[in-house]
Amino acid sequence: MNDGKIIIDKIIEKAESEAKAVKDKANLEVEAILKAAEEKARRESEALKKDAEAEAERIKAKAISGAELQGKIAVLEQKQAILEEVIAEAKKRLETLPDAQYAETVGTMLAKIDKSIGTEIIVAKQDRERLSSVIQEKGFVLSEQSREIDGGFILKNGDIEYNYSFESIIGVEQEEIRQIAAKILF
Repeated sequence: MNDGKIIIDKIIEKAESEAKAVKDKANLEVEAILKAAEEKARRESEALKKDAEAEAERIKAKAISGAELQGKIAVLEQKQAILEEVIAEAKKRLETLPDAQYAETVGTMLAKIDKSIGTEIIVAKQDRERLSSVIQEKGFVLSEQSREIDGGFILKNGDIEYNYSFESIIGVEQEEIRQIAAKILF
């Protein structure tokens, strides 16, 4: 029995040794798998972090660009408002010139007109007195008619009328006036 026990002990010892070897081998494989999984997770985490940082930079750049655009729009709106005020002020100043200066201004305008396109001048009711002498002096005829205009005059040739009112001139020349004013102001 002793010999049988020795054989059994050797078999058990051999089985335990083989089990330990299999267990050690399995532990090594598990450890290798865990290391590979950790490395893969680390690489994917870094890639996701880089993607997130890049996306955050894109969002930040977009927000900054949007804010800069809004700022530029606000500045442009302010400039437009200032230019509108300047044009309105220029028109107001033309309309409120003292009589002598007003007549001189209209006289200068009349002097540049080719009389072959007409000589009858229509003015606003309130301008008849202060412009009648300059109209005659420049070789034009003051019409019996009047118009609701805020300064300047209308040149009539039969059924055709040429509008030289300040409002009309400013309207036609508004873009050029804006450019000149913008150069001066900005």
